[in-house]
Amino acid sequence: MSETLQNHVQKLTRLHQQLDSTRESKVLNDAMLHQLEQIIDQLTQHSDAAWQDASSWLANSMSIAPQIAPMIDRELLWFFGGDCLHYLTDEEINRFQQQDDAR
Repeated sequence: MSETLQNHVQKLTRLHQQLDSTRESKVLNDAMLHQLEQIIDQLTQHSDAAWQDASSWLANSMSIAPQIAPMIDRELLWFFGGDCLHYLTDEEINRFQQQDDAR
């Protein structure tokens, strides 16, 4: 697993831990948390569907539970792209694009 992917899997794992610890408030239901666990497993196993599943999960979660937005590392939204990009500001997109160009 590349260092970049490993870094993002760690960020998703921390997000899962945070969301799991706030279960009492029912921010996300058990099915959504289970989906996140499956996505983390898919990413570590290099599943072809992992990227799209992660992008869809993040975008759907932001849509149905906007209160979790502060818990989601902005870099995850950029990394998985797709509909996740709608939740980034123009300034954030420009900054991430410049970082990618510099690499």
